[in-house]
Amino acid sequence: MENYKKMPSMGFSESVKSVLSNLLNFNGRSRRSELWWYYLAYILVAMALNLMLTPFPILLGVIATVLQLTLWAVTVRRLHDRGHSGWWVTAAILISVFAQFYMAGSGYYEALSAVNPDIDAAMAALRSPVFTITGLVSIIVNLTIFVFCVLDGKPEPNKYGISTKYVPEDAI
Repeated sequence: MENYKKMPSMGFSESVKSVLSNLLNFNGRSRRSELWWYYLAYILVAMALNLMLTPFPILLGVIATVLQLTLWAVTVRRLHDRGHSGWWVTAAILISVFAQFYMAGSGYYEALSAVNPDIDAAMAALRSPVFTITGLVSIIVNLTIFVFCVLDGKPEPNKYGISTKYVPEDAI
């Protein structure tokens, strides 16, 4: 078995630069520090953009979509670091899309956007077994992704590439 040396953690600016240089790269591996520092930057930028671009919803939507894609890409690479498939992220996205289509088709939005909102109709949509099961599956999938992202990466190379955190001691 090979011995590995742990490299220092990435800082805030290094992490953001790394993610932005791999905008839509869903291949390879990412370190925990890269994901979590970028996630912090993502939250801060998203809040600032939401405040500044609210009068321009189309521009806000385009920028938010690009930012979301970068977050998905780094999350997939983080899952790869643990040896897990990026399909977990795809599953979370598909569950979210399904929930949005269900909400739109159930009359939930119309019930709440009327001049006199129909709270009973909106709550009936939320009490539906479809919505409940979708919510539970979403919680399970997203919690699984979170746990995988929190755990340390594998030092040895895997099918997604070599570790970005651990280097073989004989390579130093």
